[in-house]
Amino acid sequence: MPRGRKSRLLPIAATAAAVMVAATAGGVVPLAHATGPTADSAKDTVVVRWNDVVLDAIAESSLGPPMIARATAVVHTCVYDAWTAYQPIAVGTQLDLGEKRPLWEWTAANKREAVSYAAYTAAVDLLPDAKARFDALLADLGYSTSAMSTAARTGVSACNAVLSFRHHDASNQLGHLGGGPYGDYTDYEPVNDPMVVSEPLDPATITDLNRWQPLIYPGRDSDTVKTQHYIAPQWGHVTPFALTSWDQYEIEPPAKYGTEEFVAQAEEIIHYAANLTDRQKVIAEYWADGPGTSQPPGHWAQIGEFVSRRDNHTLDDDVKLFFALTNAVVDASIASWGRSATSTTSGRSPRSATFTTTSRSRRGTARARARR
Repeated sequence: MPRGRKSRLLPIAATAAAVMVAATAGGVVPLAHATGPTADSAKDTVVVRWNDVVLDAIAESSLGPPMIARATAVVHTCVYDAWTAYQPIAVGTQLDLGEKRPLWEWTAANKREAVSYAAYTAAVDLLPDAKARFDALLADLGYSTSAMSTAARTGVSACNAVLSFRHHDASNQLGHLGGGPYGDYTDYEPVNDPMVVSEPLDPATITDLNRWQPLIYPGRDSDTVKTQHYIAPQWGHVTPFALTSWDQYEIEPPAKYGTEEFVAQAEEIIHYAANLTDRQKVIAEYWADGPGTSQPPGHWAQIGEFVSRRDNHTLDDDVKLFFALTNAVVDASIASWGRSATSTTSGRSPRSATFTTTSRSRRGTARARARR
């Protein structure tokens, strides 16, 4: 990102928390993607329509949560930068003030076309297997993939500038750093051997209980088993939107194994899990977006759609909403993944900790009974 540009974006990023609060301000949160009578593509802005089709493509992809966060942010940053070409004050993340279109081109139709081509260009770059889906939406909006107007070229140019920057943001989208698209280039290896979730914890599989332990669990059909792999260990190296680095803000790490605090936090997890109310179980299921969904990062974008429909947003409103929201989420992914993969308590497995604590508790109970 050009020097000085990031400081101008910080106020926008700071509004993201307010954006998220606004998502629930009406007392209702959507329970599913494009749910209820409020979902009407004929009334949606083109920003929502592109967001919607991108989320559908994401749900059919193999992208993990941090890559999804980045994908939605890239799409909406392309949209935002294209939109700034038709605004008097707004500054793009890659486009300069001198690249704004002449005043007589600042029409609603041109803005709509420019942001559509920006979204299309980003979507095809990020999710090429879904190109037919994106072609269909472009055609439905009345645009062509070949003959392009000045507004269309503006959108493509703005997006290409964003893509040029993001192709070298250390996410390894193109696989040029090794390991294929989004592949790990940090040589990360878990220090603990995998744990079979259907069996009692084998202490021999644990080298360091403060570190992440992969799980071996049944597949969707009973004849297969799967072993967890750490998704995107390199993510802490990805260039953030507003953060200076993944560790810009200090947080208190979890208590380490061997301390009373470690036992207390593990027992707290066990207590919470054993005493969830029906309402809390539904909330947990609501946020547990797994394969076949747009996952938690995409879930926030779905809530953005809900807010847009609820509040009757204009195109301008949605450009700003999704730009702030998705870039806040990508920064959150960088901060959380960076801390998880590089700290001494890397990605601790709650299951291993609670199994160990439960076993210790049972041994203590047995000894107490023996003394009686």
